[in-house]
Amino acid sequence: MSTITYGREAVRNQGYSMGTGLVGRVKTYLARSRAERQLAQLDDRLLADIGLKRSEISTMVWGN
Repeated sequence: MSTITYGREAVRNQGYSMGTGLVGRVKTYLARSRAERQLAQLDDRLLADIGLKRSEISTMVWGN
């Protein structure tokens, strides 16, 4: 079993590699979507405290 942690959220995968397979891709997508949504809810001061600008959220979460 593998575990990938995004902040305090942990995505557990029962015997599947997170990088392969449909289940792994769906779990990764859901975890990143949740992280992006949570960061977007923070105010600009809190984002600055962690070294982010609002315009950088998507890039930091999705890596594009």
